[in-house]
Amino acid sequence: MKIVLGLAALIACGDNLPATLPEVTDAVAYVDPTIGTGGLGFAYGSCFVGAAAPHGLAKPAPDTDGEFGTVAFQHFSGYYSDDNKIQGFSSLHLHGTGATDYGVLSVMPTLAFDPTKTTVVAYEMPFDKSDEHATAGDYRVTLADGIAVELTATQRVAVERFTLPSAGALVLDLSKVLDGGTVDAAQLAIDDSAHEITGSLHHLGGMSSGYGGYTVYFVARAAQPCTSHYAWAKGSPADANATSEQGTAVGAAIALPAGDFQLAIGLSLVSAEGARRNLDSEVPTIDVDVVAEQTRAAWSDKLDRVKLTGGTLAQRRTFYTSLYHTFLMPSVIGDVDGTYQLVGQPALVASGWHQMSDLSLWDTYRTVAPLYAWLAPESARDTARSLVGFGDGLGAYPKWPLAIGETGTMLGASAEIILADATARGVPDAGGDLAYAQLRAAAMDPNAPAASRGGRGDVVPYMKYGYVPRSIASSVSETTEYSHDDFALAQLAGALGNTADHDALLARSLGWRSLYDPSVGYLRGRNEDGTFPTDPFDPGASSDDYREANARQSLWMTGVHDPDGLAQLLGGTDAAVAALSDLFDQTKVDAETSDPSAANFPRPYYWAGNEPDLNAAFLFAQWGRPDLTAQWTRWVLDTIYTDQTDGVPGNDDGGTMGAWYVLASIGVYPVAGTDTWVMGTPLFPRVRIDVGGHELVIEADGVGDAPAYVHNIEIDGANVSGPYLTQAQLVGASRITFTMTQNP
Repeated sequence: MKIVLGLAALIACGDNLPATLPEVTDAVAYVDPTIGTGGLGFAYGSCFVGAAAPHGLAKPAPDTDGEFGTVAFQHFSGYYSDDNKIQGFSSLHLHGTGATDYGVLSVMPTLAFDPTKTTVVAYEMPFDKSDEHATAGDYRVTLADGIAVELTATQRVAVERFTLPSAGALVLDLSKVLDGGTVDAAQLAIDDSAHEITGSLHHLGGMSSGYGGYTVYFVARAAQPCTSHYAWAKGSPADANATSEQGTAVGAAIALPAGDFQLAIGLSLVSAEGARRNLDSEVPTIDVDVVAEQTRAAWSDKLDRVKLTGGTLAQRRTFYTSLYHTFLMPSVIGDVDGTYQLVGQPALVASGWHQMSDLSLWDTYRTVAPLYAWLAPESARDTARSLVGFGDGLGAYPKWPLAIGETGTMLGASAEIILADATARGVPDAGGDLAYAQLRAAAMDPNAPAASRGGRGDVVPYMKYGYVPRSIASSVSETTEYSHDDFALAQLAGALGNTADHDALLARSLGWRSLYDPSVGYLRGRNEDGTFPTDPFDPGASSDDYREANARQSLWMTGVHDPDGLAQLLGGTDAAVAALSDLFDQTKVDAETSDPSAANFPRPYYWAGNEPDLNAAFLFAQWGRPDLTAQWTRWVLDTIYTDQTDGVPGNDDGGTMGAWYVLASIGVYPVAGTDTWVMGTPLFPRVRIDVGGHELVIEADGVGDAPAYVHNIEIDGANVSGPYLTQAQLVGASRITFTMTQNP
């Protein structure tokens, strides 16, 4: 508590802050989960506001209602910062996604239960933002009727406290969903003597419906006896004598006394027995304060690995909240004994890793996976081995697995990049060797594997033409993704000693170049006969050739793995730098001259809130202009990210944008699928990183309010030449020193 009070005191000091803030002693004190919960349209961060442990399945949080109702586009996480009413507190949520799922198993306290009203939404209650407080692992709010709610969680258990000014009830609703979801079957049983409600629900969410949905099993255990209850299902009224119900629209209400009432909800995606084991193991005694402190310690273990010196309070809040966001997903789906379930398969057991899901792979391979490999190798191992678990269990590697199945969302074979990245960066037991044969078959065999090719669904025409032809939707974007997939899979093949595959895949990874149309200076969809379309071309227009990007944005992601090829196509390095500079110049003009509402729509130039051009500012360094990387990364850090509710430039996508901010602030950017980092410019004068007992200090004296430029870089006293650093250099170094200058 002293640290929190100390932070509050610093904020209160205002203009009297010390010239350089001292080293952070408690990273969690700077986390604000409300950051990124606002923004309109395409600028909505979709960030999770409730309580969770790192990688926790249990994510209890409020689902809100307001001016926009509960429309999905502003409620992917169930919560929107401008809303002023809470409909209920659901037990599972996603973080930062652009689609709705979870948002189920909801509870809502009330002072006046009415047996004719059997949904939590019927007890929707206003709240005031001044009565809402959130930090890592702890969410609190006081509703307009005076009921105080506090939520915390372990990985598999939601733990909640309701403080009532007078007697009331707690409504448990098994039918509550977010927009687009359906619960098509549920059941519950009430055991007064054990203070428990047990049950399950089967949910078809906006994404999970694609594979048939998942079942959540739960054991809700109260810390004290309940005096009375009701239960109901569709077609039957609320019955004070019922002890079990099943069907649809299933729910229950338990009477609550005035004062504190504590509840723990054990969750499992495997079985009722698993939910009980999870509850007994993780919360043997129901005490919100004890669990919140334990979960805070778990967050400290992750976040305290990076200690900042200097910067502003806003920069520190943005940095540590961004780092916090990276660990909200993926989510553990295995029980405490390692048992996990995949759709249509018998139960399996993870041994040596934690089986996880909720993997937004098309997004997270770019920044989150390499960040894990450096700062949290245990998370990198669990992610990689979980992909192997999906590949083994379902017969194909997923694109976007959620809960127990594959949703098929987005494009490309991003699992290849994540497995190659973990292997190249030396993550122990990453499983790349276990995955390679299956990945290779999906990517290179003319005959598809029995299950499917996973993310390589269009690889046959890609192999035939060297690109995905225009007759296939999103052909340019799919080609650029396949090119990076090939590049990464080539690295994995080489690491395993398969030289022939390495060479073949590396050559194939250059196929994206055939989509460059010199007559317009961009990548375009190309027909099977090799011709480009003759219709008018606008690089800023939306087109079926691209996915979540326009032609301007799609061009630059190719430079991550093929910067020399991109520069050559653009007319040489100088011409490439000029073209990229023009992109950022126009981005800045657009940001400074457009109506503020323009940020709510897809951006026409560099789009910091979407993935295809996330790497663009670091291309300058790859082309020998680190001064421009410094200039434009600093501009993005200072103007596009903030510590406010609209401070994330778009859906955080499972921590993707947060990881970009963290890595750019430290001064590096990954070449995903390799052991390589592109060097940038630090935002903070000193960063101390401690992973596994090894300490690395990154110093950059001279950075501050104004942009600064790198004059020289030394690793343990030896000069670094060129823009790249290997993983071995990064994790093996004790000190990296940036000598800064105020002149480019």
